[in-house]
Amino acid sequence: MLLLDTVEWLLWVGLEKGSVLATFFIMFIATSVVAQYCEHHFVAFTARCAYVPAWLQAASSDVKRQTFYETFALAAIAMWSATVLAVYVWDLPKRTYLGLAYSCFTGGAFGLANFFQQYP
Repeated sequence: MLLLDTVEWLLWVGLEKGSVLATFFIMFIATSVVAQYCEHHFVAFTARCAYVPAWLQAASSDVKRQTFYETFALAAIAMWSATVLAVYVWDLPKRTYLGLAYSCFTGGAFGLANFFQQYP
């Protein structure tokens, strides 16, 4: 009976870890797709917007893409750091708040891409 309980426990732990990894992988893919979508519209936006600095408007598409991804990565690091710190300091439910932060960040990036696309 002990062997059967151990096998059952290993099976459930494996399923739990596998589903967490699968969820993480799907989140990674979704964020990458949203980042590329946002970057595509950002490059076109920089040519149309009067508020973009002149050096960025005159820059090549590669420089614009690099600037976007540097900013996107720094924003992601700052947002995740603040979320993890808040979860740790206030002892909040980890999965709930990390999922909420992920949804807000990815949804916000998608909304920003739509703003870049619709800017006259």
